[in-house]
Amino acid sequence: MNPINRTTMTRKLILLALIGSALHAQAQHARIVVQHAGTAQVFSDLSSAITAALPNSDLYLSGGCFVLPTGFSLSKTLHFVGAGIAPDSTKATSSTIITSADGSTFMRLESAASGSTFTGIRFNMAANTSVGLGISAVDQTVVSVVFTRCSFQEEVYVGVDDPSGSSVAFTECVFHNRLLGADGAAAQLTRCILDYQAGTGAEVSGFDGGGLVMLNCVGLGTRIGNAGGATISNCVFTRTSAPFWQSGGSTFTNNLLVSDALVSNMSGYVESGNILAVPIGTIFINEGDTDFQFSDNLHLQNICPGVGAGTDGTDMGIYGTASPFKDGALPHVPHFERTEVATGADASGNLPMQVRVAAQAN
Repeated sequence: MNPINRTTMTRKLILLALIGSALHAQAQHARIVVQHAGTAQVFSDLSSAITAALPNSDLYLSGGCFVLPTGFSLSKTLHFVGAGIAPDSTKATSSTIITSADGSTFMRLESAASGSTFTGIRFNMAANTSVGLGISAVDQTVVSVVFTRCSFQEEVYVGVDDPSGSSVAFTECVFHNRLLGADGAAAQLTRCILDYQAGTGAEVSGFDGGGLVMLNCVGLGTRIGNAGGATISNCVFTRTSAPFWQSGGSTFTNNLLVSDALVSNMSGYVESGNILAVPIGTIFINEGDTDFQFSDNLHLQNICPGVGAGTDGTDMGIYGTASPFKDGALPHVPHFERTEVATGADASGNLPMQVRVAAQAN
């Protein structure tokens, strides 16, 4: 069999397994397809799927809820692909949720899990933490981890203790709680949404040493603190007081602020092209409570001074760059827009069904 045919067969096998998973999800039975080197296995239990998966396997999770085993930590490189996180785009499958059954278990990554990726998953734990890179002061060099179109209900931390060598990239993710980083750790946020207001301190805190990079993000009430050497560009911050705090040596370029002050309790920073004191009612088409819902519309109003004011000539915020935020927040693999299954077999004994599948571009 030539490589082209093998690839085609593998894709068909995965698609058939995913169709089965989608139909099972409608019946409230979540499924995981583990694919590696052209073979696929189907599981109903996340722990069993992870145990069986060889390093660098792809795990395709149907819509539904998956529970991490108590004391879980990921010790190999795996690639998790969910059905998506936006309610309107996952009506046929429901969203993919990873959760825990106790207050101490969450998605912890060991150094051996470096290179793992997560797409289209909502992390909603019983613990106070959604995701953590590193499990101890001697095992916290977890690098090249990527989250794409995921959401986090609880805190995310990068590194356990100072200093840490962990690194992670978040693209088009939604943070409903704090993002914390050890000194020396690195996190790049691209077209992400942050909506948590802690009351005191900073919602994005740490990464001292230049590890924090934020590009074309939206912070609804967000403050960045203790992030010396950070690079923040083309972002929108609705906090009414200075959104940058105690982060000397940072660079702030072409950001839009509701606040009339750029920084607080810091010096030695570089800034250019920032727009301050913008009335909050003139920024977004629809966002009224600083708590993000997918029904919000974070496109900039035509009268907003952030239109076309990014460093690349596109808009500030998540709809800037040559690859704007995708409203459906879906994975890049095919997803199910609609599934219709007949209530009974036809005269020939076949069970008629209609499945509409689509893929969202990068």
